[in-house]
Amino acid sequence: MDSIFLWRPEFWFHYLLIYIVPGALMAAYFLINAWKERPGEFAKGLMKVMGKEVSLVDQLKEFLVYFFATACVLLGWPGFVIYYLIHKKDGAAHQAWQELPDFNCSPEFLISKVNPVDAEIASYIIDPLRTVPTLPFGHLNHGWINFLANTTDEGDEVWSFYIPKGSSTGKYQSQCTSDIRGYAKVRNKKILAEFITERD
Repeated sequence: MDSIFLWRPEFWFHYLLIYIVPGALMAAYFLINAWKERPGEFAKGLMKVMGKEVSLVDQLKEFLVYFFATACVLLGWPGFVIYYLIHKKDGAAHQAWQELPDFNCSPEFLISKVNPVDAEIASYIIDPLRTVPTLPFGHLNHGWINFLANTTDEGDEVWSFYIPKGSSTGKYQSQCTSDIRGYAKVRNKKILAEFITERD
């Protein structure tokens, strides 16, 4: 065991051997996974019944593909490692983006912090014909109640917002076709919910 740790490369092929060891481990990992994913006996029998039995030529092609892939991994494993790290980073960023809520409002459209009670007082609609209920925000009152229902954290704030027509909004940066007004629930400068009161 001590001789292994005391060994030092002397010739060029020793350095080559050291270089390809990580690639060999990586290639072995890929080959084992590929072997596990090969069709089972049932699948092979089914293919044979359907007249799609794997021929000797197909087997030779498959062998050449694996041989070429193994050679590429052995020699170019640093590139595969870099690609894997970049792909993993991009995948994590894409996953985080997918989990973002798709609100119209974003921080740049916030106007000012408001008291929910004051917002309710200012939003009462008095309709002489009584076609609109005499409640805060009228027909939208149920949505307003739901908007406030999850305000459980002491740091939650309600802000008014205004989005001008033509602005790019939301996770998908779609263009607004009208002016949008409403209220947003904000915690630590992040928008958690929005309540739209008006679209002009």
